[in-house]
Amino acid sequence: MRKVVLDLAVTLDGFIEGSNGEIDWCIMDEDMDFDGFLSTIGAIFYGRVSYDMWGNFQPGITVSETELKLWEGVHSKKKYVFSKKNRQDPNAIFISSGISEEVTDIKSKKVRTFGFMVEQV
Repeated sequence: MRKVVLDLAVTLDGFIEGSNGEIDWCIMDEDMDFDGFLSTIGAIFYGRVSYDMWGNFQPGITVSETELKLWEGVHSKKKYVFSKKNRQDPNAIFISSGISEEVTDIKSKKVRTFGFMVEQV
């Protein structure tokens, strides 16, 4: 069975975002090897708000080739969204109840996952 690993950007003082939802403090650094990380996973677990912000995000036309590649990598993964409201979305599977059982089932499948991430061990 795969294990769940959390990959989360957080400030040194414990915040994920600013009071108005801003994440401008979070930068991508080449030393992070995010592409390498993405290559080790098969799916992304989101909360609904994060999914609504980033699950289908499309970068602007002026972004670098590196950022385009990053978003291609993110969007190539299977997406699971944990939400109290179940909805139909062709790009994700929404899970609104039985979360523990669903995660156990996902972990037992041949899928490596990120966000909350299940990776093959």
